[in-house]
Amino acid sequence: MGLSDMSNNKDFLLKNAIEVGADTKVTLGTISSSDIDLATGNYFADTLIANTTYTISNAGDVQSFQLEVTGASTYTITWPSSIEWAGGVAPSAPAVGETDVFTFSTDDGGTSYVGVKTADNLS
Repeated sequence: MGLSDMSNNKDFLLKNAIEVGADTKVTLGTISSSDIDLATGNYFADTLIANTTYTISNAGDVQSFQLEVTGASTYTITWPSSIEWAGGVAPSAPAVGETDVFTFSTDDGGTSYVGVKTADNLS
């Protein structure tokens, strides 16, 4: 196929090297008063010390982040209503001594998130 044929079948020519899937730097963020502040990082860890209602702030350009939660008693988690879960049901808090990891993604600057429990019972 010659270059003149490319306009008809929507192929394209790359002139310079491109990079796909560049390394992602994991930055440990902080949680203060149950607020996940995305301005501080993209990986968060929390050990439940009471029933917890999480909030998410400062999404900015952050498109996804992870939250590692360790259970310390029979505490509950209340998730922000902006998080959509598979089947519409939010997962429960990890049991005592277990650690679960949750991954959240947004494509609208933090107005809404898709939440997925990505690891269960890391003990």
